[in-house]
Amino acid sequence: MKKLIILLLISFSLSSMFCKPTKMIFIEQIYKLYESNLHLTHTDHKRNIFWLENSLKLPNIHPSQAIIITQTWEEYVKYKILLRFHIHYLLTKEYVDWGWEFDKRDIVFYNMEWAEEIKKSFEIARSRYEVALHYWQETLNWSSLAASKNVHIGWEQIEDLIWEIENDQYDYDYQMIIEKRLADLDKKIAKIDQYIASSAQN
Repeated sequence: MKKLIILLLISFSLSSMFCKPTKMIFIEQIYKLYESNLHLTHTDHKRNIFWLENSLKLPNIHPSQAIIITQTWEEYVKYKILLRFHIHYLLTKEYVDWGWEFDKRDIVFYNMEWAEEIKKSFEIARSRYEVALHYWQETLNWSSLAASKNVHIGWEQIEDLIWEIENDQYDYDYQMIIEKRLADLDKKIAKIDQYIASSAQN
């Protein structure tokens, strides 16, 4: 009997090891994964962005399994718009935060020893901010489209966010923040270029 139990346990373990994971084929599956655990490791922006960007290429799940169950076709259309709005919003946040990881240094005399490395870091930050600005514009487009649909589906968190954006009540203007950071980067890179040029002459 013990041998039988041991054989069954080994068989179960092996089947678990070689079992293929469930294939994700719907936008909702990746969105739920992000909401439940990807964002808990918030510093892993590259991974989060990979999943979010790829989710936008996927179709929606059947309405009966949607995040918010809708009663009419118009409500379901609004639901799909809200979902894409929020994914673009999350991508904006991810890219802004990722850019900040490469942008935090002050330009002072004692770190000019690493001028070339700092400049490369700033250029990476700039590329991240530029992508964030693209996603913010897309966020605003989806927000405007959602606001044009005179249907309320009860997805309060997302619908409240859209209302704040559309009524200028949202207190975190990504357009202003990103443009300010890009302008600051230009100033810092200019200082580094000036230092590098002067060092080359000496």
